[in-house]
Amino acid sequence: MYCHEGGRYEQGQKRCPQCELFINWDGLWCPCCGRLLRTKPRATKLTRRIILMKKSKESQINIQFLSEKL
Repeated sequence: MYCHEGGRYEQGQKRCPQCELFINWDGLWCPCCGRLLRTKPRATKLTRRIILMKKSKESQINIQFLSEKL
């Protein structure tokens, strides 16, 4: 279930380093093994991409808000 627009972390999935799988889970700890789940990528390149995507979405929302006011 990999999505090219932001990847798994951007879609809200978390990764368990012990179980080596991505899960949709609201908690911070893995329901299987109890380890802390990763919520963001380790690679700097991917982390930057996620930050840029969030900023882009925020600016699109601001533009829509301003255009609705006019």
